[in-house]
Amino acid sequence: MIAVESASVRYAGHTALAEVGLTVGEGEFVALVGHNGSGKTTLLRLLAGLEEPTSGRVAVAGRPATALAVRAERGYAPAEPPLYDYLTVREQLVLAARLYDAPVREALAALAGTALEDRPDALVRELSLGIRKQLGLLVATVHRPRLLLLDEPTNGLDSGAAGALRAAAADWRDQGRTVLFCTHDLGWADELVSRLVVLDHGAVRHDLRLDGETATAALHRLDPTGTLLTTADSPTHPASTEPATP
Repeated sequence: MIAVESASVRYAGHTALAEVGLTVGEGEFVALVGHNGSGKTTLLRLLAGLEEPTSGRVAVAGRPATALAVRAERGYAPAEPPLYDYLTVREQLVLAARLYDAPVREALAALAGTALEDRPDALVRELSLGIRKQLGLLVATVHRPRLLLLDEPTNGLDSGAAGALRAAAADWRDQGRTVLFCTHDLGWADELVSRLVVLDHGAVRHDLRLDGETATAALHRLDPTGTLLTTADSPTHPASTEPATP
């Protein structure tokens, strides 16, 4: 589903990603973790087709990530949802459904059971960050994409909304969708994650498959002090030094 080959992103005087290689297969549930500035969001933007690498290759579903044909394969929910402030909730969902040629009725039905259920006519600009995040996720999944890219999905959510996100994520996993998300809060998806990728200074430092281990436990095993380790500081442990086999 995802193939990243020696991808680097360089801005003036700054390297955001450095020779990153990553392969993710169908149905994997992958958590990207790392300090602020480690390259998580940049990697998601490459996969979302919003940026091109300075060098290297990024492909989704066998095509360049920037190809228009890939649009229907993926859904992207950034940390700040790209919504139209002066549309209503209903209008925003209808617009998204039409852009993706998805059933409008199903898009509106997705409001049921959410904090937006009773606010279809509220203007987007009137919504709190947490509610906007929930709407952004509905927009990102309106076309039932095979690949979901989520940037800090729990930021701004209350405990109820985070629980609803976890339930939705469990459904995605059961449906065999591929999920790649970056987060500073692993709790909501701890037992759903099948793979943990640690980024540091734009490079992949650890790539672990989690066989019966939670993501939090694996991260703590890599670094009991709570500070993500670089390769030079890593403990000698087979699971922390060997990349996962695609």
